[in-house]
Amino acid sequence: MSSLPSATIIVVSLEVQSSFQAVPLGAASIVSALKADVAISSVSTIILSDFSLESPLLQGLSPQEQGNLIAQSLVSTFNLQPASHLIAGFSLYVWNRPVLEYAAKELALLLPSVILFAGGPEVTSGSVFYSDEKSNANTLPPIYYLSGEGESSTCTLIHLLLENKKIPSSLLAPNRSPSENCAALVSPWLEGTLENCEGVLHHKGALWELARGCPYSCTYCCESKGEKKVRSFPLERLEKELEYFIKIGIERVFVLDPTYNASKERALRLLDLIFRKAPEIHFNFEVRAELLDAQLVAAFSKIPCSLQIGLQSSNPEALKAVNRPCDFKSFTKKIGLLNNAGIIFGLDLMYGLPKDSFSTFRNSIDFAVSQYPNNLEVFRLAVLPGTLLAEQAEGFGMKYAKTPPYLVESTPQFSHQDLERAASLARACDLFYTQGRCVTWFNAALVPLKLKASQFFQDFATFLLTVPKIVNSQEIPHTELEKLQLSFLKAKYTEKQKAFLWPVLRDIICLHGAWTRALAEGDETLLELSYHPEDLFSTDSMDLVYFTENACMEQCSVRVYSGPEGPDLELL
Repeated sequence: MSSLPSATIIVVSLEVQSSFQAVPLGAASIVSALKADVAISSVSTIILSDFSLESPLLQGLSPQEQGNLIAQSLVSTFNLQPASHLIAGFSLYVWNRPVLEYAAKELALLLPSVILFAGGPEVTSGSVFYSDEKSNANTLPPIYYLSGEGESSTCTLIHLLLENKKIPSSLLAPNRSPSENCAALVSPWLEGTLENCEGVLHHKGALWELARGCPYSCTYCCESKGEKKVRSFPLERLEKELEYFIKIGIERVFVLDPTYNASKERALRLLDLIFRKAPEIHFNFEVRAELLDAQLVAAFSKIPCSLQIGLQSSNPEALKAVNRPCDFKSFTKKIGLLNNAGIIFGLDLMYGLPKDSFSTFRNSIDFAVSQYPNNLEVFRLAVLPGTLLAEQAEGFGMKYAKTPPYLVESTPQFSHQDLERAASLARACDLFYTQGRCVTWFNAALVPLKLKASQFFQDFATFLLTVPKIVNSQEIPHTELEKLQLSFLKAKYTEKQKAFLWPVLRDIICLHGAWTRALAEGDETLLELSYHPEDLFSTDSMDLVYFTENACMEQCSVRVYSGPEGPDLELL
């Protein structure tokens, strides 16, 4: 290899979608570490190049076509020539690995002198060493793979490349780099690497890394075999980053800390900091329900935020199998604190866990809905390489895909057919409940039908087969979903001989739907109601039978709109 007194170093990231969370924080952290290394930055041009699978450039293409276009874009955007001293790195995740493998191959064809390296979860897990055809690994050009946290190992690799020295095998995967000292790392926010990425510019969003490591040992998680020590970033750095978010107009922050409330004292200190410095920014936290208490809930209630909570399952055997026990009595009690405080929260569920079945998955949906979450995120289990579950899968009789996204294909208790039924049920739940924004009235609507939530969603999944355009669509406007809700519920109430309750339920759905659109999108809606809106917003309306028997019908026209202080309405 020829000596490289100078070089262009490009770190490539590919996000799965365009959103406020689509911020290439991992790749940016590598770029910032390289920039902070004077010996490297003094002789090199260091670039972060971020792509999105949702961009017009890549939409609707095969992974190979997407990878080829990314490589060609890099060459044209940065005016790279065959003789360019280029070092290109790729940040590999489950969702982007096939595409970026093709990008690396195409880049090597276009620029034969390029030096390639890669890191990220797919490398750390060891999955890049699979040699099956789908992985494309057997056709890739030589790549230096770095496992584990990459800031220090990448700087070491680049030093050796620039000095034309041999790369020791001890630096490369499968050997894992030592954990970083969080206090010594450069902030990609404060250093400026992220200021021009799409998630920041167009979605006014930020990913805020507070800590690395996890104190728990859930076997399906990549942290299950890592150190059980949480390493926190210094509060001084976090305060400066928070001030930076305010300065550049960030509106939403997704907090990267797998268990934000693992340390109550630190969680309270940061919530107080947010309350004092950034009361206008909305924060998303991942928390453990059992660790909540009145003091923490009160602190969360003071700021605009939403909490995401990993329930995963209500089946004790399944949770035991993946080393994630749950005290359901305590869980319900702590969730009650959130509901009483009016805090927005969502629950995560998985299906396909060992010892789980379609029947117990339905029970999990019923339990989750009974907690009144604002959203339900339901996923098929991915048996990720490098996890304890991947090692234990054969003992559980689990079959799963060995290539991304590594989804479970069957277990002794959960057949392939049942997994497909669960996928359909999960899709119906997402459309009707989460995207349909029906938390305020859903349980009230179920009572007269005498249906469990899981049966309701299963019936809705069958109903969706009559509207294939909706089934095959990923992005559906709320107004269209509301029409589906109304159509399905009207048919259900007629079938169950509860049509006399339909006028009030229809009014509730339409009024609450208009209110959420005014809040979320700033939309204006004109409604013709059978009852006065004040009555419909009362707690009495949640008992449809009682309300219908006691409330006076009052035909009225209403305008719901976004006012200076949030959603508002006026009678016309």
